[in-house]
Amino acid sequence: MGRGKRIQDFAVELTKVGSIVGSKDELNSTKKVMDRFQEMEYFKKNPDDLFYVDAIEDPLKRNSVVAIVRGKKGDSKKTVVLIGHTDTVGTSDYGEIEAFATNPDELPEKLAGVTIPEDTRRDLESGEYLFGRGIFDMKSGVSILMHILEELSLDLENLEGNIIFAGVSDEEGGSAGMLSVVPELVRMMDEEGFDYRAMIDTDYSAPRFEGDETRYIYVGTVGKLMPSFFIVGSETHAGDPYKGIDP
Repeated sequence: MGRGKRIQDFAVELTKVGSIVGSKDELNSTKKVMDRFQEMEYFKKNPDDLFYVDAIEDPLKRNSVVAIVRGKKGDSKKTVVLIGHTDTVGTSDYGEIEAFATNPDELPEKLAGVTIPEDTRRDLESGEYLFGRGIFDMKSGVSILMHILEELSLDLENLEGNIIFAGVSDEEGGSAGMLSVVPELVRMMDEEGFDYRAMIDTDYSAPRFEGDETRYIYVGTVGKLMPSFFIVGSETHAGDPYKGIDP
């Protein structure tokens, strides 16, 4: 089986594991990632380089998966970190076909029977696209990173430096996964001397305008700002608009 087919097949498998943010189902997704890593020869021989990182003070006891592949060429401490998230947003927007939202095998047939945007219908009828909550954001990206890690682990003599994969939970929410993995990365830097040179994230990128066929790679840093608004008012009727301010 070719590399591309393996990546696609696992992306579909991972999509079938529902992992809506803020639910205990997120644990099923990280377990699926862990199980796949445990099948790899490198981690059978180096089990200590594969472990969970528990989200800090998380009532749902969610976790993230960290996997390390250590190159044997020279004694380089140069390290690249690969990151991806294993959770998804909710599925209620699928309406009457919500039960099929995470099943890429059956979802196309169900989508064909409901009202969807014209450009989506063209993609659906082309047969060239996979559908399913999370397959784009970002379980295909997670699958890509995992299989890159596997390929690199098969030729350690020519790998100079180290590769760390982190599959984090709660990206679609409060970032509990990443906030717990960062201290772990710092710990490994201090204790093992890892020299972090780059961080690669394979989350999706989208067209900037209709008809845009460019495939973008973004270089730089990105942060997350999640403001909250608490609005207080005095409910009023439309017939008495000046008796209050409707929130």
